[in-house]
Amino acid sequence: MLQLRRNAFYCIPILLFGGILLIQHFPLIGRVDTTIHARIEAQFLASNVGTTPFWIRSLQYGQVPMENPGAVIRAWSGKNYHLKKKSDWKYELEATGWGGKQNEFGLTQAYISGRRGKWELWAGRRKEIYGLGDSTLSGGFYAWSGNALPIPKVQIGTRDYLNLFKGWLGVHMTFSHGWMDNLGPTIHGFLHQKSLYGRFGRQDGFINVFAGINHQVIWAGEAKVKTGNKTDFYPSHLDTYFYVVTVLKDRELIKPDSTATYDDLGNQFGNHLGSFDLAIKFQPHWGEILIYKQSAYETGRGFALTQINDGLTGISIKNKTGSFIDRITLEYLYTANQGNYISGLAEFFKIKDPHQSEIESYFNNGRGSWQYGGKGIGTPLIIIDSESQQGGGLNFTLNAVKSFYLGISGRINNTTFWQSRLSSSFYASARNHIAPRLSESDFITQFSGIISLQKILNDQCNLNLQFGYDEGSRVKNTLGGSVGIKYRLF
Repeated sequence: MLQLRRNAFYCIPILLFGGILLIQHFPLIGRVDTTIHARIEAQFLASNVGTTPFWIRSLQYGQVPMENPGAVIRAWSGKNYHLKKKSDWKYELEATGWGGKQNEFGLTQAYISGRRGKWELWAGRRKEIYGLGDSTLSGGFYAWSGNALPIPKVQIGTRDYLNLFKGWLGVHMTFSHGWMDNLGPTIHGFLHQKSLYGRFGRQDGFINVFAGINHQVIWAGEAKVKTGNKTDFYPSHLDTYFYVVTVLKDRELIKPDSTATYDDLGNQFGNHLGSFDLAIKFQPHWGEILIYKQSAYETGRGFALTQINDGLTGISIKNKTGSFIDRITLEYLYTANQGNYISGLAEFFKIKDPHQSEIESYFNNGRGSWQYGGKGIGTPLIIIDSESQQGGGLNFTLNAVKSFYLGISGRINNTTFWQSRLSSSFYASARNHIAPRLSESDFITQFSGIISLQKILNDQCNLNLQFGYDEGSRVKNTLGGSVGIKYRLF
């Protein structure tokens, strides 16, 4: 039978008080598989206005409700790869339930994966982020941040960098097909996603340089509200998939789908977005310094460099020696150029964009915005209207953003850790830069902050305490917090 350690028993009354009765006893037949684990969590939320503070609910894969008071219960089970084996398999299954002002239950993760060497194939719903940056303490990567519920996909790719030329070159790549939800104006739509990243320099070398791209396309499907016109159904056959994947515009290569519209034939099939990423990492003996830039792009205009100045810029400093402050991350998000401003690089290379006068309204599209499950897929600092003071649906109206972000983490002692996230942001609606550029008076302001404390009671039980505060004009002014407990079963 499963045995619990004596010094873990004082965690159990807390779990029972939270209503969790998920601990089960079962026989272990044969040798125990130490790659299989399970845990349960409970989190209790409250605030002065019934809205969960911004940094408590953001970057949580849709697992924290917008409204409170209430409780969140999570149950997770998974099997890790046995890395000494050349081939192996893994899975993760995670269920999340809310109770209180909001009531909901669903699977946050449910996937199975097979690995051979550093290559893997998996299918299902899995937590991921895409981009180059500080994945631990970032305020949110530009295109794919871990803010929304994971999108169900089938994916093949590498699980880490493949080392070539005696480790001096690393290559990481993914290719996937996914299924979007039906919340927006388009139903039964598909997701195409791919990424390619390179590392120059040995993995343990003093300097590593990284470069790459992630590319996402929402395509196919049909209009939720039918008008009886040709635009009720969008191209979804293999010929369309060819153009979605390759982004080629020569329609003579493969005859396009008969349902293709003028917009498809003259521009791109589907809604394309992503980021071009660059990073450099220094690895002194005491830690790491990572400097990175994620440059935004949408539709097929990325190579015109009209959006290259927009995106996320950051620096992260990690202290490996362990101290009161062990990591600091500073980031600047800017998305106010929006495709019709001539960048310095475009001027230098004399690149002219025939669509110069057109606005790229980031994360918005007539066929559906960049959301899944009602939350933004990209950086949470471009706030979806439904979570704003202004209200609205699933669009991103005030998406011309300037945001300064600071993340800090550290330890008080060997069992007590702390973390803080602070952001000062400015929001405006899209503006064509042929007209006067945005001035300071066009922006509304927003400050959001959080401080978190984590206490390790023993090797099975952790306690977590969070306080969040929002003040400004984009999200509701809020003072609130949460208390949580995580218990590892095995």
